[in-house]
Amino acid sequence: MVKLLSSSVTVLVLAIASVQAQTTINPADYPAPNAIPPVNSPQVVAWLKEIDLTGAPNIKIHTGQPPACPNPPIKDECYWTCDGCAADDIVKCKRPNTWGLTFDDGPSPDTTNLLNYLKKTQVAATFFLIGTNVVQHPDIVKREATDGHHLASHTWSHHALTTLTNEQIVAEMKWTEKAVMDATGLRLKYMRPPYGDINNRVRFVLKKLGYIPVDWTGDAFDTNDWQMPTMAETAVLSTFTKSLDTYAASNRSSGFYCLEHDLNAMTVGVAQKLIPLGMARNISIASVPVCENDASPYQLGGTAPMPTLPGATVTVSATISATKSGSPSATTTAGSSGGNKKASGAESNKVLGSMIMAVAVVAGLVLV
Repeated sequence: MVKLLSSSVTVLVLAIASVQAQTTINPADYPAPNAIPPVNSPQVVAWLKEIDLTGAPNIKIHTGQPPACPNPPIKDECYWTCDGCAADDIVKCKRPNTWGLTFDDGPSPDTTNLLNYLKKTQVAATFFLIGTNVVQHPDIVKREATDGHHLASHTWSHHALTTLTNEQIVAEMKWTEKAVMDATGLRLKYMRPPYGDINNRVRFVLKKLGYIPVDWTGDAFDTNDWQMPTMAETAVLSTFTKSLDTYAASNRSSGFYCLEHDLNAMTVGVAQKLIPLGMARNISIASVPVCENDASPYQLGGTAPMPTLPGATVTVSATISATKSGSPSATTTAGSSGGNKKASGAESNKVLGSMIMAVAVVAGLVLV
């Protein structure tokens, strides 16, 4: 246990070091916010020279935000949102009995409240970041990293990727990559397409850039938080409760990825009510790299030490059989940019809590 805890501290200190090594972000150095970046800028031209886009599938560019489904479907497009075709996208958490916790569209000013909650409950998540928002709130992104969360891309401007040219997709991804690199020193590896809008042409470009697409586990695990306030919070909670009940009654042989957002106070508020529903059903909670058993959650080429999973696992867990017998328990998973922490028993929780507090103090000193 001592060795594992020590390794966890090491990983967290590496994350802190990565933030300390960041470059100051100047918004003037970036494209206009919330707009598709031009592809003729010197920076994008340089990026395009680094990759070979020849051989990309010749699939018609769609229109709309999000696009309507083509009728009839386009042959060999493998359009996830319309055909249900995921190709080799990640759609399920590999770990059994595990909720892959993800948040899209941030960071926003309300993300801080979510981070406070996740820290209190010792839960780690993956944040799919919009590049425009990273430039506006780099300090929040730094905190996400130092708090042990995993960072991933949600493009620069949140435009549907099947509506963009190959070159525009490169610009969307690389500007976001640069913004996160400037803020944390970490080079992103995972991404989620806005609206889940992805087909084989988009996948081709993303793979050329070294990205792994992560969708979510179907409509049942879309929390619909993005529909608030048109959809009442009670409806969001009721709908997702039914999905969790259905999952809890299954054999839980694989996990799932949800769709949540840290976009505003409403989505952040409902997240703090949704997460306890999973805990009450003894479902483990983890970030994407923990779900995927990926010990290298970022691409090489960053300017900071890469947090890794080995040695960063400490256990706090209750079995499904305990749940069925009615034994009280709490299951959570936290981690250091992909590492998970589990603790078992009062003494382990006490030691783990002390470690987290110590690291938090160090983080505070580093970031002052």
